[in-house]
Amino acid sequence: MAEKSLMEQHIQNAQYGTPKVNPDEQRHYLGTFRERVSLMMTIAEVTSHQHLDAFTTEITAHPDYQLILNGHIDQADLAPYLKLASQHQVRLTIRQEAIYGTAPDELGLIVASDHAINQNPISLSKKYPPKVTTTPATNEPKRSWWQRLWRRH
Repeated sequence: MAEKSLMEQHIQNAQYGTPKVNPDEQRHYLGTFRERVSLMMTIAEVTSHQHLDAFTTEITAHPDYQLILNGHIDQADLAPYLKLASQHQVRLTIRQEAIYGTAPDELGLIVASDHAINQNPISLSKKYPPKVTTTPATNEPKRSWWQRLWRRH
């Protein structure tokens, strides 16, 4: 009887593939689990190239982690990240399966460990918030020349 269930299991795996643990979570996090992620960036954040310093800080702090990229992003947009990963000798994986999204709010880049680290926060905007520039004399946010021109006294 046990032999029959093993054979049925083998046939099921051959027909439908090996069952995955949390397939939706793995699809969202480019093939890994949430508890392994140290930093995640959306496709819009990756293609803007404004966050290279934050990315460099992350891979410098964790040289043993790996970089996982969404292969649906244009190669020209990935080039700076590939160059930095090569300079810092970070392991790299590019995922191009059709299950990974192409919308700007889908994930485009993941820095992940090979074991659970349970780090919070992991999103770029929360982990590396943008710095607000202030004027030295008043500690007020800088205003554009247009705002200064029309500022009321």
